[in-house]
This record gives sequence, C-alpha cells and structure tokens, in this order.
Amino acid sequence: MFTAKEINEFVESNRERIIACLVDMLKVPSVTGKELEVSKVFTKWIESFGIKVDIIGSSEDRPNILAEWFGSKPGKRFIFNGHMDTFPPNADPGLFGPYSGKIVDGYIYGRGTCDMKSGDAAILMATGLLKEMGFDPLGSVLLNFVSDEENQSYLGTRLLLERGLLNGDYGICPEATGGRIRLGHSGTVHLAFTYAAPQAHALHHHPTMDALEKATRAISALYDFRDNVIKHKEDVNYGHPSLSVTTMHAGTVANVHADNAKFTIDRRTLPSETNEQVIKEITDVLDKLKNNDSGMDYIMKFIDDRPFLEVPKDSPAVIAASEAYEEITGKPAVLYRQFGGTDAAFFQQATNIHMPVWGAALTEMDGELEFGECTPNERISVDAYVQSVAYYMLTVVKLMQ
Repeated sequence: MFTAKEINEFVESNRERIIACLVDMLKVPSVTGKELEVSKVFTKWIESFGIKVDIIGSSEDRPNILAEWFGSKPGKRFIFNGHMDTFPPNADPGLFGPYSGKIVDGYIYGRGTCDMKSGDAAILMATGLLKEMGFDPLGSVLLNFVSDEENQSYLGTRLLLERGLLNGDYGICPEATGGRIRLGHSGTVHLAFTYAAPQAHALHHHPTMDALEKATRAISALYDFRDNVIKHKEDVNYGHPSLSVTTMHAGTVANVHADNAKFTIDRRTLPSETNEQVIKEITDVLDKLKNNDSGMDYIMKFIDDRPFLEVPKDSPAVIAASEAYEEITGKPAVLYRQFGGTDAAFFQQATNIHMPVWGAALTEMDGELEFGECTPNERISVDAYVQSVAYYMLTVVKLMQ
C-alpha cells in the first residue's frame, strides 16, 4: 500500500515534469475540430511512461486516445476520461496570449487551463507516475482523451461508448470543480427555432410581419415564460433551472426585410423534469402565439441534449476520492451538485459506471470570474494542479490494490 506521504514526496520530486506536461499541452491550440496536433503531445507524454496508445476517431484529424495500463493480475477497470478540445480564444488576448503556457506568480496561464487541460495533464501524470513508483493495479487503468466534447461529444466519448470501448467499473472525469467532488449535474436541452416570411423591400413596412419581428415576438414570449414560470421552479440541490436564448441570426442586408430568422435555446433542467416535458413547455408557449396568429408558424429542430449525472455518495469511487483528498491535502472533501454538463453523464447513461467529476481548477462557485474557464486569462494555481496529481494517484491505489 502506497501512503499519502510517499505519494506526496514522489509527486514533489517530479514537480517540474508535471508542470512541463501541462505547459506542453497549453502551447498547442486545440479548438474543437482541430485536435490532431495536441493529440500528438498527449501521445508523446503517455508513451514516455511506456504505455501503449491507440487512436480511434471518426477520421484521422478527429482523434480519440485510448491508453490502457494493465496490472499483472486481472481485476477491475478504472477509467480516466478527459477531452482535448477547447473553446476558441477570446477576442481579448489577455495578459499573455491564449497559448503561452506562461507561469507567473504561481499560476499557469493559457486557453483550456481550466477546461480542461489541467485535468488532462494531472490524470496522465498520475497514471504514469504510479507506474514509475512500481504500483501494480489489480486490473487496469484506462486513460481516455477525446475530441469534440465542446460539441456534445458525438465524435468523442459518445462514439467510443457506442462502440463498446469504454466499459469499466469506476472512473473520474477531471473537469474543473475547485477540488470539490461533484456527484451530480443538471441535464441540458438545446433547440433551434426558425421563422419565415415573404421577402420584401424595406422601403415600406412589411405587408404582414417579417421573420425577424416574428422571432423577437417569440423570444419575448419565452422570456415572459422564463420569468413567470421557470424561475419559480426549484430543486434543493440545484436551485432554479434556466432558459436562455443563446444565438440569433436573421436577414441578409440592411434594406430588405428578413425572410428568415433563427434562434437557439439552452435549457438547463432539474431532476424532476424530463426532456419531453421541457420541450413541450417551450412549444406550448410558441404554439399559443401561432394559434392567435397563423403567421407565427415555426420550425423546431432538436440540436442535442446531455443527460443528468447522479453518482451515489456511497459509491466506491466517491469514498476512495474523498479519503484520498483528505489524506493528501489534510482537508475534508466537499461533495456537491451543480448545473453544468460533462461526459461523465454519457458514461452513466451508457454503462452505469460511477464517475464523479473532480478537478483542481477553480470555477465560478469560487468567484473565479476573471481567471476561470473561457476567460482571456484562464489559469490554474501551480500548487493546486500538482496536488491534484497526488490525490488522483492515491484514489487509484485505494480502488485498484
């Protein structure tokens, strides 16, 4: 049995290598759809520990990494699941630019630091360093890094699950949680609505109602529904659900009435709500407008959804993670639930695996508004990142010995 003290000491002796791994990842852009180059960085580091890498993707330029470390005896399978893609950089380059990997005043900066390359690097180094320490897992540890997560994982985790390649017994998804262990997150529904109208010159008022006016009336009705109904729903763990209009596109030129207008909705759901109920609530609002004015007809397109995550607090994965966190940090583990979405929910839906979400990077819950994910100055504390390597290592030891 490796102790917390032994693991902490081994991690500290490899501190520079742990930092270098994350910096290497941050210096290579990997916006969703362009993950190939960064996958080579992941592969280099995994292979440096003598672990074989398999690439299984939807195409050559959309890779998914599977790298399994087998112990000397058969047993259970532990899965670390992370994603290589990031959101595009902001128009504001921030203090050092999006791909600097610069270390300043104890923080590492770069696009994807929080979401989620710090988690990726930490689980990669945790697995490799355990192997170097001589730990012999009873079963295997699978490192899984995917493309396309920010696009709902159709070409990443969901593809691999559909092919039966991600069956396992325990797992961890190292998305940012500020060191807390997330047992659950909300579901998500994304919808698109399109309104159409005859095209007409803007020299005069539109003879009926142009598409943009139709869409704005629909959005106004949805906002009223949000304020009068959605905001009054509540869950003890999640609080209030949300309904947000996230994009709007209409018209082509300034002097022609819009003949087409499209907007999208992001609806975060509660455990008591089904996707079917949520969609019906929204379409009921728009159908009421249509019933009052036949010109308010619309086309709805289902974009995607993400299921709920709910990991039992007495799950072996949660117990091991909680014990490991306390032994490594000297602080009690915090278990919580929050709105959001991760690939852990797809694992749960497809395989019933218990996969808590647990990463070192700070979140909005920590008041990290200036340096959190998707900000120009996205960053993580070097100490918090290095420490996460240690508690991931001890978690694996507790589950796989």
